[in-house]
Parts: sequence; C-alpha cells; structure tokens
Amino acid sequence: MWPEPVERIAAFLRESATHGRIEELPPGVHRPPGTGVRAEAFDCDGRTVVVLAPDDASLDRERLRRRTGCTTLEPAEPRTFPFQGSRVFVDRSLLSVRRVWLEAGSPRHFLGVSPGQLLRLTRAETGIFLRDD
Repeated sequence: MWPEPVERIAAFLRESATHGRIEELPPGVHRPPGTGVRAEAFDCDGRTVVVLAPDDASLDRERLRRRTGCTTLEPAEPRTFPFQGSRVFVDRSLLSVRRVWLEAGSPRHFLGVSPGQLLRLTRAETGIFLRDD
C-alpha cells in the first residue's frame, strides 16, 4: 500500500481511467526514470496558477504573466497533482515526450503519464513558458 498522499493520487488515476504508473525511487536515486516535470504555483491576482515545465529548464515568469493576464505573479504554496482549483499550464516542450514524470505525493514517488493524459487530467492549457537562454 502506498503512503496516504500517494494512494490519493493512485485512486484519482483509477477513477479517471488513466493509463499511468506510480513508481517509488530506490534508495540513492533522486531523479525519475524519464523526463521530469516540476510544478510551480503562483498567486495571480487572487487565483492560483500552476505551470508544469521540464525540471531542468528555467521559467520565463514574464511570459507566464502575459499569458495569464495577471497584473503580478507571486510564488504560492505548491499544489499537489491534479492541481484542483488551479488554472494549469503545460509548457509545449513537454508535448513531444512519450511519458513525463512528476512528483506524486512525496519526493520519492513519481507519476508517469503521457503528455496528452496530463493535459486531460489537469485541464491544462499549453504555451511557451521557458526562458530562451
């Protein structure tokens, strides 16, 4: 049985008929088995915005601010998958990857899903949110 926060995500996947998998990292391993995704949350004029981007890339917060139409973006408390109650954005660079991996309830557990499933489950919009440097 998974720890409670991980089991909550596993139950959500079962209920949504999603073909994904959750893996626990072995001791000494700190990276998921494929393309890692990080979720950054922001306060956008009183609403929460979550952007999902490759974990090794830098966000362009000004691009995100313009896309969301927010006057300001301030870092917010991180949300957990599937980011309910948040407006979710996925960087387009993730769409060409077969499977993406994001933290699933703990730093040792990762959820692997296709980008299409990620978009469906989070009701995300896509855009270009990475810095060009």
